[in-house]
Amino acid sequence: MSWILFSILAALIWAVVNTVDKYVLTKWVRKPIIPVMILGVIGLVASLIVYLIHGFSELSPFNIFLAVIAGIFYILMSLFYFKAVKIEEVSRVVPLFYLTPLFVLVFALIFLGEVFTPVKYIGVFLLTIGAILISSRNLLKLSFGKAFWFMILSSFALAINAVITKHLLNFADFWTIFSYIRMGTIIALIPIFYLGFPDLISIVREHGKKVVGVISLNESLNLVGVLFITIATAVSYVTLVNALSSVQPFFVLLFVVILSIFYPKILKEEIGKSTVLLKFIAVVLMFIGAILIT
Repeated sequence: MSWILFSILAALIWAVVNTVDKYVLTKWVRKPIIPVMILGVIGLVASLIVYLIHGFSELSPFNIFLAVIAGIFYILMSLFYFKAVKIEEVSRVVPLFYLTPLFVLVFALIFLGEVFTPVKYIGVFLLTIGAILISSRNLLKLSFGKAFWFMILSSFALAINAVITKHLLNFADFWTIFSYIRMGTIIALIPIFYLGFPDLISIVREHGKKVVGVISLNESLNLVGVLFITIATAVSYVTLVNALSSVQPFFVLLFVVILSIFYPKILKEEIGKSTVLLKFIAVVLMFIGAILIT
């Protein structure tokens, strides 16, 4: 099934993006608003390229309005995510994105009428439990810091974006929907550019243009993941697509452990036995959940 392949590819790509995000926010960028600005600009450029090469299918004014709303929520999701990555280990932050399937489950049931067998619901909940466990530092004592609550907001915004995307895919091809949503981010970007542009100039002066280049390349890769997940959503249920992409934390954990052991100057996280064991248990739960929903 193609949607499974595209969902997993999106998860793998985003794991690379997440790892680079943490490096950028640790080494170069003080304010999370900077990568959000660059992400928004790249999204607009990508939309223009799609329009010139492929063109857009016709959408009603109401659906264009929904695409704008989806774009705004995508920017909000990104902003909350970058704030969380700035203050916490990326291998603990990323799994919390996959509280998103719970929100998607509810929204898709109410607005899209998506109903599944009990086994698939169990799979979604296992993925969510795994995400919560992997973000905790102690199996017996769960604690939720500021990063956790930022990721709750981020996951909520992502769920709204995903459900609106699925709705819009009933009216146009995935290229059109992908592009309209990216164009919709311009409204959210207006205040962000007003607040963050002086900081962007300051960072370029301090570290050089390479910072913008690395962030731009990384966020371009991020949009490839978004395109893949849009394709998967076009051919399957949005609840299942978002749940399956929850294997992303496994890839993030793998990258982080490798970098922490062999390249600690690039990225260093806690990799003690108890920490890795807890994360491993969480990843196993996620794999079981992913198997149940496919």
